[in-house]
Amino acid sequence: MEKKKQQQVVVVDDSAEVRQSIQKRLEEGGYETVSFGDGLEMLSSLRRLDDPPDLVIMDIDMPRLDGFSTCRKLREYEARKQLNWSGRDPLPVLLISSDDTLENRRQGFRLGCIDFIAKPFSPDEILRSVNSFLRPETAFAGMSALVVDDSQVVRYLVGRCLARIGLQIHEAGDGQTAYEMLCDQNLDVDLVIVDYRMPRMKGDEFVYLVRRCPETAHLPVLFLSSEGDSDHIITMFRAGASDYLVKPFISEELQARVKVHLQSRLYLSQLEEMNRNLYDLAVRDSLTGLYNRRYLMDFLTRIFARIVRSGMDLGCVFFDIDHFKRINDSQGHDFGDHVLAEIGALVRRLVRGGDLAVRYGGEEFVLILPRAGLGACIGVAERLRSSIESHRFTSGDKSCRVTISAGVATVLNDNPASASELIQLADRLLYVAKSRGRNQVAPKLVVEEEV
Repeated sequence: MEKKKQQQVVVVDDSAEVRQSIQKRLEEGGYETVSFGDGLEMLSSLRRLDDPPDLVIMDIDMPRLDGFSTCRKLREYEARKQLNWSGRDPLPVLLISSDDTLENRRQGFRLGCIDFIAKPFSPDEILRSVNSFLRPETAFAGMSALVVDDSQVVRYLVGRCLARIGLQIHEAGDGQTAYEMLCDQNLDVDLVIVDYRMPRMKGDEFVYLVRRCPETAHLPVLFLSSEGDSDHIITMFRAGASDYLVKPFISEELQARVKVHLQSRLYLSQLEEMNRNLYDLAVRDSLTGLYNRRYLMDFLTRIFARIVRSGMDLGCVFFDIDHFKRINDSQGHDFGDHVLAEIGALVRRLVRGGDLAVRYGGEEFVLILPRAGLGACIGVAERLRSSIESHRFTSGDKSCRVTISAGVATVLNDNPASASELIQLADRLLYVAKSRGRNQVAPKLVVEEEV
């Protein structure tokens, strides 16, 4: 029989939607997939195959034959050599279920299942689990470990064991060198494996120092030791160890312990990224991509007093779109949204890295310009006004040109005295610009008497 070019995963679920979702993500990940609507269909198909699939993903709750019963039947077929590939390792099964209980997990693992994933799940979660079993070298791709041991042989054996699960390996022959690599040279690793007894600096002293370094305070550290008495183990943990392993050890146990810590690190990293994304959603305007009014006030409150004390320049440009209601009335609100989104893009291209661009509300926008005096702020406002005036806004068969009016205010000699007063002053100057005919910039010093 021709050898399979891709690893094959069987998906068994009575929901066509679930099957399609899993299959789509696995195929994007490079797997071949086959699906069945229930366990009986799958068992019947397996008995006709000459070569087994590489893995089965199966729902517990299915009509005719549930996942547990299907798995039990599969193990019976394997034990009785009723499959064409009998004699090989048991077929790996990953269970999924909306009924995530401890008893269900225990029952699944007793049947030799490799993982249990609760519904609802993301397709990415399924792919990660499949990769961790079928492609262990990719599960932790991009992650690295530092192996610290005075024995070159131990470093080689541990490094080779960890390289099999995809880790990049760094080595140090003693604790002092390892500490310098981490805290002085800023070596970025995801886990440290360190021997307890070494020259120059013992393992417990090394970990104590690593825990005091802010960049490495939460780095997982696994001790290797030839001593396994309880007092010695307690000493390791008091020094700051995350885990330990007594020499001699088997590679499977080392890999299993390392995987637990790396998976936790991945989950923590994903959680931090999710929190950053959620925060970004909370403080950004979804239409323009600019920050929103809430973030503006938080930002200004944090920096205003510090900037005033330091004597640093701080400018504010407050602008809005002239006659925006006419655009909405004549072209429709969808086109109005298109104009707002394009203005957001124009603003993002114009501002510097340290500037803050905000959609204040409706058709109103604010720019906060640290280290910019009045002349620089006027220059920014004029470039923005000119850029928008010369831009043609087009969406489908609709097209128009728009203009803006802007007020420019800066902090000078503690005036304005607060962040909110700075915003209010720029807002009043905006209306001075409108009263003068629109499509212009009104700076603080030029129109001070009118304000």
